[in-house]
Amino acid sequence: MPAIVIKSINGVQPAAQPLIKDGYSIITSDLLSSGSGRSAETGITMRYKTRGNVYKLQLKFKGEVDKVASVLAQIRAFTLTVEFYDPAVTGGYVTADFYSGDPTFVPNGEMAELSVNLIEI
Repeated sequence: MPAIVIKSINGVQPAAQPLIKDGYSIITSDLLSSGSGRSAETGITMRYKTRGNVYKLQLKFKGEVDKVASVLAQIRAFTLTVEFYDPAVTGGYVTADFYSGDPTFVPNGEMAELSVNLIEI
C-alpha cells in the first residue's frame, strides 16, 4: 500500500495521512430500492440494486495538533471530492464525491487524533 492513501480532498493534499494499520478502511455496499426485501408469501429475498459499490471510508488520523486540525478543517466542507487509494476494487486511485459523518477530534497535548467516516454521495 502506498504511503499516501488520501491524495487529495477538494484538490488539496491533507497535511496528515490516515494510519495505515488501523486507520484506513474501505467499505463498499450496494444501495437497494425500497421494493427489496423478503417475500411474505415465499420467504425468498428479493434484491433490487439501484447502485453498486458505494464507498464509505473509515479514517483515523494521528499526528501533530496543527496538521490533524487542518484535516478537520478540510472535511468541514458540505461536499468533498476525494482522491483515495483503493487496493481491492480498482487497484489504484479513485476519485469520488463524499460527505463527512460526525468527526471525533481528540487533542492530546501536542498530538491529536481525528476519526471520521466519509460516505459517498
